[in-house]
Amino acid sequence: MITHLRIAEAQLRGRPRQSLLALVSVTVGTAMLIVTLSLTGGLAEDFIAKSVETAAHVEVLPRRPAEGRREVLAKAGETLALSRHHVPDEKQTVRPLAQVLALARSLPGVVLATPAVEAQAVLSFGTVRRPVLITGVIPQDEALMTVLDERVVEGSFFALAAERDGVILGWQLARNLGVTLGAPLQAASPDGAVIPLRLVGVVRSGLASVDKVLALVNLDRAQALAGLPSDQATKVRIKLTDPLKAPETARVLQEQVGYVCLSWFDRSAAQIEAFDRQNLITRVLVFFTTLVAAFGVANVLVQLVAEKRRDIAILRACGFSRSGLALIFLFQGLLLGFLGATLGWALGAVLIRVVRRIPVDFGEAALLRNENLVMAEYPWYYLLALLLALVVCTVAAVQPARRAASLQPTEILRGEW
Repeated sequence: MITHLRIAEAQLRGRPRQSLLALVSVTVGTAMLIVTLSLTGGLAEDFIAKSVETAAHVEVLPRRPAEGRREVLAKAGETLALSRHHVPDEKQTVRPLAQVLALARSLPGVVLATPAVEAQAVLSFGTVRRPVLITGVIPQDEALMTVLDERVVEGSFFALAAERDGVILGWQLARNLGVTLGAPLQAASPDGAVIPLRLVGVVRSGLASVDKVLALVNLDRAQALAGLPSDQATKVRIKLTDPLKAPETARVLQEQVGYVCLSWFDRSAAQIEAFDRQNLITRVLVFFTTLVAAFGVANVLVQLVAEKRRDIAILRACGFSRSGLALIFLFQGLLLGFLGATLGWALGAVLIRVVRRIPVDFGEAALLRNENLVMAEYPWYYLLALLLALVVCTVAAVQPARRAASLQPTEILRGEW
């Protein structure tokens, strides 16, 4: 086995230019695969992290599940229990609020359950008006629920608790309104309720869905805008110790309270699916890049077989079996794959660190906004690249190996081949 490996190495060294070209193609293909995995994985992880950090893990909404609204007609002789349907004049709220909060807080893994009120409104600053969804929260609970208090770029998050009419806006919404810190605003609901507000903070979360629409006020101000009493809320927001258990917690809580419960995963399902499709397409394209490198390896070995026919015949005459000759060329494919992948590891690691420092701006329409690209890096990226390079290069060496094993040594040595 060692002898076969040494012969394979010697034959590759005998064609340095072709071997170097094949080695470079495998190196580039491996590095591109690692960088692509790092980039696509980093973007997806960044989106999920921001989605989990800037919103509740589970939300209880003021509507009933679809299966709970099915109408069943009673048969003859059966007693039918009737319940009052929603009256259009009533506000859609989670009720009884205290009971829902108690049930949510009793579930395992729940860190915090707090009420919130969402109210459609038009936010005005001078002559500039923007439709927004005002969210009323308890500032202290919101600081525990999300990391928005750490994302304030102007003002102070806790100024919201100190000032009853305070409001915190996403930086894109604040820019669209043209407001600066301390500026007076006015929020008007469709029912005609109007409340004065003053900008006390600006948040830059890096998530477009937050920065474009965020308008946080104190809970009682949102209740006044929505026309709700102090013991009612339009949703209950829940934080868990493990965000990955949010779908299961939402399912269990929905069965207990009878309201629709959505996890952060449900709210972001479309975006996560889009990331998955994009990642799959990108990885397939990079895989084809690796296949191009395999053709380079196959080309080098085919030429090597053609040029080394007499050497192959001499090896056969010296006692090497057909399988031994095939093994030599398979070793050549493995050597090119292993050395190319090793160099690709180094190149990929360097490129990840270079790309990570490149400033980027995807524009205002981008789902994510960061000053630099977010790159993930895990050992399995490198192991996958190595495995793929070894497999592809070995498969590329199969046909040249079979060709070498099929040569007739006697005909070659007599000059008939």
